[in-house]
Amino acid sequence: MSGPPDISLAEARVKAARARMLFTLGEVQDRLKPSHLAQDAVEGAVRSFASVARKGREAVRGRPLTVAAITGAIGLVMARGWISDIIGGHRNKHETPETPKGLKRQRKPAKTAKGHSK
Repeated sequence: MSGPPDISLAEARVKAARARMLFTLGEVQDRLKPSHLAQDAVEGAVRSFASVARKGREAVRGRPLTVAAITGAIGLVMARGWISDIIGGHRNKHETPETPKGLKRQRKPAKTAKGHSK
């Protein structure tokens, strides 16, 4: 590498630039590892969940009666089947019907002309 000083200076600059580029490339590879990407995604999700929770808390503190009314309405809609069973005293609609006594089909009584059964 003996030559004019300009060439050796240029070679030194190229060598330094190559070292910087390889260092940067190593950092980029490290950042793109699946474990680091997953960790970044989890941290982002936690931050966004915390933000939503904070906004929700502020909304509840600002309008507690509205939130209580909405929550109660949702609860009533979800429990409407139980409530109707309790109030109406109805049997469970999902029960299995009783099995017939024999293998023959049971016929309904024939209706007369006036609509009454014999």
